[in-house]
Amino acid sequence: MSTLIHKNLSIANCSTCGSSLKFRNGKSQEHNEIDLECINCNSIYSFKNGYLNLLPSKIREEICTKGILARKIKDGLHLSKLSKNEQDLVKGILASKSMAKQYFRNVVHPTQAAWSARAYERFEDIFIVNYLNSLLKNKEVAFIDAGSGPGRFLILLGSKMSVNSCRELKKNSETDVLYRYDDMYDKNLRYVIGIDYSEEMISHSIRLMKKYGLEQYLYERIFPITGIAQNFHLNHKGLDRIHKVIVCTFQTLGNQENMDLQVQLLESMKRLALPHGTIIISVFNKKRFKDFGLRTFYGREVKQTVGEIINSKQDEENSIVRTKKGVYSKWFSKDDLEQIFRKARISNYKIMDEKSLQPVTGYEQYLKPSEQRKDVFPRAIVGLAEVKS
Repeated sequence: MSTLIHKNLSIANCSTCGSSLKFRNGKSQEHNEIDLECINCNSIYSFKNGYLNLLPSKIREEICTKGILARKIKDGLHLSKLSKNEQDLVKGILASKSMAKQYFRNVVHPTQAAWSARAYERFEDIFIVNYLNSLLKNKEVAFIDAGSGPGRFLILLGSKMSVNSCRELKKNSETDVLYRYDDMYDKNLRYVIGIDYSEEMISHSIRLMKKYGLEQYLYERIFPITGIAQNFHLNHKGLDRIHKVIVCTFQTLGNQENMDLQVQLLESMKRLALPHGTIIISVFNKKRFKDFGLRTFYGREVKQTVGEIINSKQDEENSIVRTKKGVYSKWFSKDDLEQIFRKARISNYKIMDEKSLQPVTGYEQYLKPSEQRKDVFPRAIVGLAEVKS
């Protein structure tokens, strides 16, 4: 237990002020639950249930409020200590509470998820792996997934570091090339960090990693952490020399319920990438919102997971989906995403859509170039930025 926590402390800092964490009050490090304290602002966090929880205390208190009625009374009496942005984050956390297992099966699983989701994610997978392939030839890399959900990239990249993991995916003719062991990843991919504000998603990702034979990499090279991406801070000791690749994929940016949170997410990704790194953002194109999004993408499997759509006319005009389970998802234009990059003061970027995206080759069994052009590019917008101090 002690070793696991020390490894986490070597990766992450306080989410309130960014300072280092320490064991609180000299507690025994052999207990199953360990409290951690910031050396500067005295914020308290915990390591329990096998993962580090860096949610700020007032967020933790809010999501533990018993029942919808109690929360409504609290809101009606203006007793909440949360800002508007924090309240919007809490909505997202509560919406994800009950859907981690279904989300992996219906939306994320590399061979079983609904094709409307799977095709898009397959393109993200090969786009990112193709980019990493070029980096890892001569650089050490730390990979950070801002909004890791049930651990899609933790499992994929873990499989490329480990010969004996993900055996069913390595044997499957569709997935074997992508999930194949690669000694370049084993040697130069130093860390894979997944950040998600949902404890249920992080907990399920840990179960999946164990299922797929990646337990030996937990807290050695792969770190699932409960936290808010907007205020996640790396412990930069030993990481400044490593090139960071920070990704935010499959509409996670669109799940942030207002522009402030969207900009703050990119600002955080920029900070995490420094002194040198890469940001990759993938969102849905609002040109396809009404014809494809509302009619096809939110099909039976996806609706089973995120809930029935309860949009207003104004939501539809703004390319926003809301569901009965509280899920929020905004689709973007190329100009929308460019505006967020500019507000986050990210300068060296390029934003690609159907007109400029190019098929990734070498993974034809996983996703053919023709499938990329037909099923992905019309609804995809991808932003890529190189960050340097």
